[in-house]
Amino acid sequence: MYQKEIKQSNENIVFHSIYFTENSFSIPDLTKITNMTFPTIKRVINEFLEKDIIKEWTLSTGGVGRRAVRYKYNPDFCYSIGVSIDEEKIKFIMINTVGKISQSKTVETTNEDFITFFEKNLKNFIVEIDPKHLSKVIGVGISIPGIYNKESHFLEFNNIDRYESSIIKELEKKIGLPIWVENEANMSILAEAIIGKHKVLTDFTVISINNKITCSTFHKFGNKSEDYFFKASRVHHMIVDYENKKKVGDCISFKVLKNKIMKAFPDIKTLDEFFSNKKYRESETGKKILNEYLNYMGIILKNLLFTYNPKKLIICGELSQYGNYLLDDILNIVYEKNHIFYRGRETISFSNFKGSSSIIGAALFPIVDNLM
Repeated sequence: MYQKEIKQSNENIVFHSIYFTENSFSIPDLTKITNMTFPTIKRVINEFLEKDIIKEWTLSTGGVGRRAVRYKYNPDFCYSIGVSIDEEKIKFIMINTVGKISQSKTVETTNEDFITFFEKNLKNFIVEIDPKHLSKVIGVGISIPGIYNKESHFLEFNNIDRYESSIIKELEKKIGLPIWVENEANMSILAEAIIGKHKVLTDFTVISINNKITCSTFHKFGNKSEDYFFKASRVHHMIVDYENKKKVGDCISFKVLKNKIMKAFPDIKTLDEFFSNKKYRESETGKKILNEYLNYMGIILKNLLFTYNPKKLIICGELSQYGNYLLDDILNIVYEKNHIFYRGRETISFSNFKGSSSIIGAALFPIVDNLM
């Protein structure tokens, strides 16, 4: 391995060690964690201080003689932009390195040429960022409901429009920032694996329920930061009702649920009103809509449990905003009496990101790829 590669690898290992702790640390602490020598850690620490990645915190207490200097990770040493795209809107956020959102914006899509529209609004969002933060932005991550095929050099922002992947390089030149693109389920996986409540798990599966249904699996196979992979699958088109020839997307997309509820209850303006008010949610019509929806969801969740046998199956996407109202009923449907799944009801949970997992994962992508 070349000296430069060794140096970079050492920095990545140290960064990975300090990123996942909120506590202060010393050079001796890091030598124990990483098994690196004191001079190597000292060199990396000095470079991190120059880059503002860490700050001197306090002098450690106790012991005899000179006390070791302690340091603390600075989550605001750089920022990243995240974008999520669907057929109705584009969302933009800017986060620090631990996922704290400092700026956000949503624009509704129009009939304008999509690439032109997207480029214009991305530039507008960048212009609106405070210059002192913009100077620290390291990249843009984009979450798409379609796929990004690097081997065949194409990407789909949806299931209709396909573009040559070269448009990403062109866009990078126009905005002056590197761009990462991935399927929204993979981006949700990234958020859950890096800063989510289940980040300690070595394998899990997510199903992202937005206007499109996507699924991804995560597996970590070593102790190094790069020792993991994730892979998305397009469950949106899987048949879930053979008799009526209904696909998963026809039955459990967020758009389907929203349209049924808004049509049945024309006096409400948002799903929040439906779920928070028992008058609607527990009415005969409300129960009928939810029962049909959750029964279809139960079918696909059972299939995912049988297929992947994950330690955790996390429901992400816009539907996760209403997980508190739906989880018990879903568990009762999936884990019926005498079920034969290897794991129990604790396997299924809703994401804590409340519909933002894919865009937060997108924003994390440049940080993870650059620094970990």
